[in-house]
Amino acid sequence: MDTPNQNGQLRVVLADDNAIFMDSIHHLLSGHAWLQVVGIASHGAECLALVAEQRPDVVVVDLAMPDINGFEVIKLINSLPAHPRVIIMSLYDEPEYREGGQHLGVYGYVSKAAVTTDLIPLLQGLFQESVSKSG
Repeated sequence: MDTPNQNGQLRVVLADDNAIFMDSIHHLLSGHAWLQVVGIASHGAECLALVAEQRPDVVVVDLAMPDINGFEVIKLINSLPAHPRVIIMSLYDEPEYREGGQHLGVYGYVSKAAVTTDLIPLLQGLFQESVSKSG
């Protein structure tokens, strides 16, 4: 991720197989003018297609998805040139999941139980980092 898009927004792809949960996260993010949700995926392959098509700044990905698990999705995202940053979002706040994410170089890890309080600060950190690089 180099800079926010020309509208000064952080472009985000969300990936989780729970549609109701994704709707609530989309609603949470839509209240921030500096964020733009450019895609919502319900499974791993769809997430990868959206990343290739939309070229987001960040992907928020669940670990437990049908077809391709979140760790595999992250590995594939990381293999792309100029790949986006990744934030893991998981129902399970387990040390081994956090360590697995750290090993893959993810930007952050958010428990679904704390997503309403923890996700925005992580995204703000990425936005500030990108604004600093562009200015």
